[in-house]
Amino acid sequence: MALLAILPGTAGLFLITTRDQMMRSAENEVNADVAALTRLTDVDGVVTAIEVLEDRGVRGASGGLAYLLVDPENGATLAGNMEHWPRSIPRTPTGKPIVAAGESPVLIGQVMLLDGHFLLFTGRRIEGFATLRDQTIQVVGGVTVIILAGGLIFAFLSIHGAEKRIAAIEATLAAFSQGRRSVRIDDRRRDPLGRVSARVDALLDLVREKLRHHELIAEQIAHELRGPVAKAATAIQGRPDDPVQAFLLARGTIDGLLQMIDGVLFITGMRIRDLKVERVPLHEVASEIAELFGEVAESKEIELERSLHPAFIMGERALIERLTANLVDNALKYSPPGSSVRLRVRADADGALLEISDKGQGLANFPETPGMLLARGQATHEVAGTGLGLALVLRIAERHDAQVHFADRERGGLTVAVRFAPESAETPPPPAT
Repeated sequence: MALLAILPGTAGLFLITTRDQMMRSAENEVNADVAALTRLTDVDGVVTAIEVLEDRGVRGASGGLAYLLVDPENGATLAGNMEHWPRSIPRTPTGKPIVAAGESPVLIGQVMLLDGHFLLFTGRRIEGFATLRDQTIQVVGGVTVIILAGGLIFAFLSIHGAEKRIAAIEATLAAFSQGRRSVRIDDRRRDPLGRVSARVDALLDLVREKLRHHELIAEQIAHELRGPVAKAATAIQGRPDDPVQAFLLARGTIDGLLQMIDGVLFITGMRIRDLKVERVPLHEVASEIAELFGEVAESKEIELERSLHPAFIMGERALIERLTANLVDNALKYSPPGSSVRLRVRADADGALLEISDKGQGLANFPETPGMLLARGQATHEVAGTGLGLALVLRIAERHDAQVHFADRERGGLTVAVRFAPESAETPPPPAT
């Protein structure tokens, strides 16, 4: 299309340039003729000049020469190869070459006075220009037809190819929705459709990871729910002679089961509701939670170390308090007596960091998947709890656009670091369900 826009302009510029060159060449020839005829007339007279002109025309050597000699008194033609005097040329000496308007082919010439009486028009016919113009128009027209035909073919092939690629995207999405999670478009072209395909593939990878995440959590929760139910049934069946003791054992187990169900419902509900966002002093929250768990730490002979520097985040304070409490509670649960738990808060250019380190069992023996958040509790059967603490931490962090990192310590234990976005960053809305 750009070539179609450029081609006529280029052709027009070529014709104008060529015409100007022809006109200048013709003017130079006319000036040379006028000078030669003037000298010839001055020396040999008018008759000799006429003979020279006629001889050039008869021998075909005129090269487009046009001339006409008239008697101005009666308008009689005395000599020449023109049928009539050019209509736009005055019957007076012009002194310089001028273009005869309306003549075909283009005529450029000059009027001179011979022998002080006779008028002579001598000029040049620019015959090649019309031919060149017609040929140029034909070439431009032919090239235009070729470009249009090529453009139509290219457009057809492009549309056909685009339809096939769009169909591939639709087929991939349909297959994914039917449960084939490994399907991908894999279109590596760098055009717009290729970029869309790459984004769809990335989205499918993310959805697959999210689905796997939820499946692992669901599997762990289902496993945790089966345990208390089986424990309650065993308690009831194992004490047929002591129904009161069986009831107390079953009730304790069922209370733990209800706590787990409440935790699951809390996690699920938190995904769909809006956060009550405010400016939260993370260091103050950490200090309050440390005070709250102070007696628990003392009872277990665990030193709760603190290094709390001012740090502010945007979020829901109640959820940040629960996140911090779960991390501290988790660290105290799995730390052996006589050890220490370190709680740190600081701010930097990347945001705010909440970090809790303990000397209990780390995660080195568990795969780095969402399921490891529950696996630590399963590995330590003597520790009471629902096993949802770290899962809840992960969900609260996700809602606050924070990143959670787990790392085993060199001398044993676990460090959990929660990196919050800078205070100026907006908390994202709840994900679509």
